[in-house]
Amino acid sequence: MIFIQFLYSIPGFPLGYILYFIYNFICSNVGIAIIIFTFIVKLALLPIYIKQQKSTAKSAIFQPMVQEIQRKYKNNQQKQQEELYKLQQQGFKPMSGCGPMLLSFLILFGVIDVVYKPLTHIVRMNKDSVTAMVEESYDVELTSVIVGEVARKDVPESEMTKHENILHDAENILNYYNEHCLKEGDEKLDISVFETLNFKSVKVVKQTIKSAITNEYLNDASEKKKAKTIGDTDLYRITEAEEAEMSEMSDEEKAVYRAEHSFSSDFTSIVGTANAHFGYYSSGEDGANFVSTSSMQRELYALERFGTTTDEYSCKDGYSESVISAERKAELTELYENLNFIGIPLGRVPNMSFPMIFVPIISFLLALGQTFLSQWTMKKSNPDMPPMMGPMKITMYIMPLFSLWIAFTVPAGAGFYWAISYGFGILQTLLLNKLYNPVKLREQALAEFKEASKKAAKEKKMVEAEAVKVVNEDGKEETVSQKELNRRRLAEARKAQAEKYGEEYREDGE
Repeated sequence: MIFIQFLYSIPGFPLGYILYFIYNFICSNVGIAIIIFTFIVKLALLPIYIKQQKSTAKSAIFQPMVQEIQRKYKNNQQKQQEELYKLQQQGFKPMSGCGPMLLSFLILFGVIDVVYKPLTHIVRMNKDSVTAMVEESYDVELTSVIVGEVARKDVPESEMTKHENILHDAENILNYYNEHCLKEGDEKLDISVFETLNFKSVKVVKQTIKSAITNEYLNDASEKKKAKTIGDTDLYRITEAEEAEMSEMSDEEKAVYRAEHSFSSDFTSIVGTANAHFGYYSSGEDGANFVSTSSMQRELYALERFGTTTDEYSCKDGYSESVISAERKAELTELYENLNFIGIPLGRVPNMSFPMIFVPIISFLLALGQTFLSQWTMKKSNPDMPPMMGPMKITMYIMPLFSLWIAFTVPAGAGFYWAISYGFGILQTLLLNKLYNPVKLREQALAEFKEASKKAAKEKKMVEAEAVKVVNEDGKEETVSQKELNRRRLAEARKAQAEKYGEEYREDGE
């Protein structure tokens, strides 16, 4: 995954400067900047698409010939390749569309890298600063869940179990912190530390997790099990020794014991999501260190976490000044606010609520529209193309359905870019069909092919008619046509073949 991200970053680096320039000097709204950015990229690729459309029309005139060769020599691959090679000599290029397609994919990878990394490309934060913010976002994410439940006054009955579970988990964290993380002379903390989200409450969660991982690492004598994460600690799960104790308990006693000795399933689910979005702490020789997730969207997740505000607290208050300066906080706050486009927060993962649901739905519909339009264009360029069968028709819908699913699982900024890209793709296809009509291109290519064939045949006749000086059997020099020379050579070859097998050779007509 790291290697794939590196490949994405190669084209993403120069494209990132385009988005940076648009955002800082043309339009500071990220949504509008993405629209302008996508238009510029599509415009830059226009010559490639024009060349590809012309190449498709030219290749279409060879399609019936290719099919006839494949049918006629289906049991003779060598002969089939020879005949196809002859077509290539006449202008047939079976791989002509691959170059533009590969370049389009390369630029697409770069665009995805740019859209997924606003901190890198818009704010121009270096790699270490981004990693530090992602780590801080992980700590704030977990703490915000606890603070949010502590701050809740009215809890619906349907959410009461989760509410009580997370409050209990908060107490477990406090107990562990008071037992293992306090320095000599420090006072023990109580639940009031989680009444507001600030650097202190975030510090409690962070130090508790790191201490639990480090202690588990140091206490484990097995070298094979040295690598530890929060999921391996006694704070997080029931240990084997505790499982043994529970074996003698009743079901009710087990439930109470499990609640006292491990996080609830509600909080472990939240930890798992945070691990996927941001990363996780892992043990090492120098203590617990943060490992960023391989998710390409981690910067969008971090920016969304930074900017989230509720009635009780603002998440940005939990970020340390040593990690994000006051000046940088102001810059990130402005960027987060500018991620809002016509009421859609582009840094947030879409859900079924209005207007968020429009992002994946519009992306799907435009992807489907572009697919149908591309099929129609291909049919216009190549009328002899066989109709799609069942499996091929299903395949046609895979990409639009895939984009629908993906758009529901990644931040809306990515889905918004796809929707804009598909929209520009439809307009581009309609424009190219108007300026470079597939039917006219095919007729032009066919006329050029016929003219080239006539020219080749004429040149062949001229070559055959050219006079050549040769020495005959009597040793005398004479001038003959190329056609006569070829006839004599063929006759000599036949005569030699007849003599080899003891047959009588006769000239044609004898």
